[in-house]
Amino acid sequence: MTKLTDLAWWKAAALRGLYTAVAIALPYVGGALIADIAWLTAASAAALGFLASVATSLAGLPETEGVDLPWWLAAVERTVKTFAQALAAGFIGATLLADVAWSTVIQAAAIAALTSLLRLVLATLPNDPSPTSSPEKVDTVDVTWVRDDENGEG
Repeated sequence: MTKLTDLAWWKAAALRGLYTAVAIALPYVGGALIADIAWLTAASAAALGFLASVATSLAGLPETEGVDLPWWLAAVERTVKTFAQALAAGFIGATLLADVAWSTVIQAAAIAALTSLLRLVLATLPNDPSPTSSPEKVDTVDVTWVRDDENGEG
């Protein structure tokens, strides 16, 4: 119950939900532009994806719990969740499983998952990939030669 009263959790959950909604909406909007997919379907799928993301965030958000997952594990978790949420959102308007346009829904879920993975990759890139151009300070060492004998050979 403490998650529901934590403002940091709500911000993180809403941000994840927004990312998921955009990732789910993209394939449907693309489909609406070139095929016979209703805009209401795209909006409904995005809204359902947002709600599904917030609901799955109840299980835990690593960024609000101080958990530092390895990059690959965070990527797999995020991609699988987005795929599942997009798949569930694709059932909009279907009364029976036979009513689901499976090829469209699976393609949309795969594109949403790849979009989520791409966003994660881009988010983890450094802001400035160029190497630092400031000259490094080089320490100089003063070497004093000590002669061992009177001939000056060291």
